[in-house]
Formats: sequence, C-alpha cells, structure tokens
Amino acid sequence: MMLRLSAIALVAGVVFLAAAVLPVSVRVFPEPSPRKKLEHMRASATQWTVANVLFGVGATVVAVGIVLFALGLDDRAARVVAVVSAALALGGLLPWIVHLHARATNPQAFAGGELPRWWLWAYFVLTPVAVALFGVALLMSGLLPPWVGWTVAGTMAAVLVVTVVAGDMPPAVYYLVTLLPGTMLLVR
Repeated sequence: MMLRLSAIALVAGVVFLAAAVLPVSVRVFPEPSPRKKLEHMRASATQWTVANVLFGVGATVVAVGIVLFALGLDDRAARVVAVVSAALALGGLLPWIVHLHARATNPQAFAGGELPRWWLWAYFVLTPVAVALFGVALLMSGLLPPWVGWTVAGTMAAVLVVTVVAGDMPPAVYYLVTLLPGTMLLVR
C-alpha cells in the first residue's frame, strides 16, 4: 500500500511542471530585465501566486512520495538509502518553500535578485542528491528494472554537475525524472 501511495505522489508531482508552463512563469523566468520581470509578475499577480503555490505543492508531494517509498520497502539496505533520500528531500524542501513564499510575497526582491541565494542552492544541491539516492534505493530494492534506477541516479548526478557549472537549473527537471519511477511503480 505504501509503495502505491508513493507512486501516486511521485506522479502527482507533475503539478510542479504545470506551474512551470503557466504564462507568467514562461515570461518571468527567462526575462533578463528585473524591471520587466517585475512588470510581468505584477500584471499577473494572482497567477504568480498560484504558480509559486504549485511549485511548492509539487515539490512537497514528491518529497512525501520518497518518504512513503522508504516506509514501504522490505529490503533493509534499500530502506536505509531511501530514508537518507527522504531526509535530504525534506531538507531541500524547507529552503525551497521559504524561497517560494518570499518571491510570491515580495516580487520586487525576487526580480531584483535580492533574495538569499543560499535558499536556492540548498534546494539545488539537496534535491537532486535526494532523487539520485532514490534511484539507488530503487536499484537496491529490485522493484523495477535496473535501468529505471540507473536512469534516475545518473540523470540527477548529471543535473547536479550542470547546476554547479551553470550556476542555475530549472527545477522542473527533478520532477520530470521522478515521473518515470512513479509511473513504473503505478503500473507494476
């Protein structure tokens, strides 16, 4: 039962992707001008708030999915790795939620790049490491074909390297990757 709930949560994380494709998100995030960024956020204030709520809900649901996965495992070694993964996912979630709240309630500070960068970096490091370890736990559990665990772990390792090199990452990537094991666990 826990594994089924985990799968549902991992797939439900798709709400994060819905937030990423809202018109306000598509206009704000690639915009280099702080002034134009702020104009877009103010012109679509409700949508901006909804987007940030959905970003938080998506990330939370996936973190809960990883927790439920850990609780549903019988294999002790896989469970230990999954518990570490869950702890890291929850650890990354907290600064992400603080960041989302700040950018929703103070769009001017967000547009001007005045929000503390460590909130994002904690999330940018802890979340892909958590998802990579989730992939390792998948491998160890034997619940899915090995290529699923390797794909999750390998993609997240690459994403972390790219994030460090590029100095940024669209977090939607994390939740695209978790759709694979979530879907595979659902149809298993």
